[in-house]
Amino acid sequence: MIAITVTVDADHLDTIEAVGAALQSHGMRVDQVYGTIGIISGAVGEDGRAELESVAGVQSVETEHTVQIPPPDADPQ
Repeated sequence: MIAITVTVDADHLDTIEAVGAALQSHGMRVDQVYGTIGIISGAVGEDGRAELESVAGVQSVETEHTVQIPPPDADPQ
C-alpha cells in the first residue's frame, strides 16, 4: 500500500463524504477526510492509484513522500 492524498474538486466539496465512499469502493483505504480544505488522505495498492483518478469529484491523486531527518546529535556525513 502506498500513502496518497486526494484533492477533491470545487464542485464536489459539499459531497466530499460521497467522494470518499466512492474512493473506498475503488480500493482506497480512507484514513482522514478534511472537508473544509477538500482533501482525503489514505492508502491504496500500487495498481489502484490510476483508477482513483477516474472517480467523480477527484481533481488529483498524489503520492505522499516521507522525509526523515537525522537526530541533532548524529554525525554528519
